[in-house]
Amino acid sequence: MAFIPTDPVQRRLLAGTVALLLLLVLTALTFVARHALDGWMTPLGLVAPLDLLAVAVSMGAGGVIARHGFRGWAVALVVIAGLAGAMAAYGTAPPAMAHAGRWMLRNTALQLLLSAAVAWAAAHAGQRWALRRPPAA
Repeated sequence: MAFIPTDPVQRRLLAGTVALLLLLVLTALTFVARHALDGWMTPLGLVAPLDLLAVAVSMGAGGVIARHGFRGWAVALVVIAGLAGAMAAYGTAPPAMAHAGRWMLRNTALQLLLSAAVAWAAAHAGQRWALRRPPAA
């Protein structure tokens, strides 16, 4: 009943996932502490560049650690975290805002799509960079 896999590839994937989640949380807390999560509201929705930077750094680090098969996981983790955040915000909205769910989804869909694209690209870049490095002795 071992929770930690013995296969080296699965171990790197698990380590990459844990590391990126910790890094994502730490960068988000840093940005919140500095009140720097402000973005631009466009006609299509909100764009938060510092949030995208946090996703890129986190998923790039995860790709370096995992080396293989991390792009799909990176996108899934970002989408799940984004949807969970939107649901939590919707759950705390006042009852008088009956249209809050539709408004929130419309205004966060662009950021969620951009975050997923950045996560895939950063994980891909991290994996390629890790594979180009010579193996450790």
